[in-house]
Amino acid sequence: MKDKKPLPPKFLEIVQKLEEKLGYTFKDKTLPLAALTHTSFAAEYKEKLQDYEVLEFLGDAVIGLIVSEILIKTFPKAREGQLSKIRSAVVSEPFLAKLARQIGLNELVLVSKGERAQKGMERESLLCDVFEAVFGAVYIDSNYSIDTPRDIFNRLFKDTVIKSIKEHSIPQDYKSILQELTQKKYKITPSYKLIDEKGPEHKKEFTVECKVSDIVSTVAKGKSKKEAETKAAKEAYLKLKDKKKD
Repeated sequence: MKDKKPLPPKFLEIVQKLEEKLGYTFKDKTLPLAALTHTSFAAEYKEKLQDYEVLEFLGDAVIGLIVSEILIKTFPKAREGQLSKIRSAVVSEPFLAKLARQIGLNELVLVSKGERAQKGMERESLLCDVFEAVFGAVYIDSNYSIDTPRDIFNRLFKDTVIKSIKEHSIPQDYKSILQELTQKKYKITPSYKLIDEKGPEHKKEFTVECKVSDIVSTVAKGKSKKEAETKAAKEAYLKLKDKKKD
C-alpha cells in the first residue's frame, strides 16, 4: 500500500469518485483503491493488488469508537447495557450496508466478473466490509488520527444513525438480544464456534455454532462469520423465547 506509482486512469477515476462522496482527498491513493478491492477482483487482476481485508479489520474498530462517541453524547443518561445493545445494532452488517448504499459504495467496489454477474457488490456482508475498509483507509491516510474519519462519519451519517435509533428502524441485533436474555435468566453468555469454512477465498461459506451452556445449541451458515453468528444467535434466541413460554 506504500507503492507511490501513479494509479492507472481507470482506478484513479474510481478513487476520485470515492473522494467526492466522502468530501476528502487521500494523500496515498492506493489506500482507497485497496478499500474498494474485493478479494475476487485482486485474484483475477493481472497485476498484484491489495484487497480490503486488513483495512476492514482496522475500520471496524474506528467505526465502533465513532459510534460509541455519538451514542454517549446523544443519550447521556443511557446505561452501559443499553448503549452496547444500540451500538451492536448500528455496526451490524445490515445497517452499515445501508449506510454504504447511501453514498453509493456499491457502485464503486471492484469485484470479479463472476461476482458482478451474481450481483455480489449488493451483498450486505460485502458492503459492510467495504464501508469499514473505507474508514480504515481514511484513518491510516490521516496519520492514524480519529479526527478526520470522525468528521466524515458525523457529516455524512450521524443524522441517519440518530434518526434510525429514535424511530426504532435499526435491524434487530440478535447477538446482543440473546446475550441480554441469557445473562438475565441464566447468568451466562452465549459462545460462538466456527465449525466449518469452505469455498474459494472470494466466495466462502461459514458455518457457526451458537451455544448457551447445555441449554440450547444452534448452527447456521452465512457468507461471513458475522452473518452466520447472527443467524445462529437468532435461532437460539427464538428457541429460548419458546422455552420461556413453556
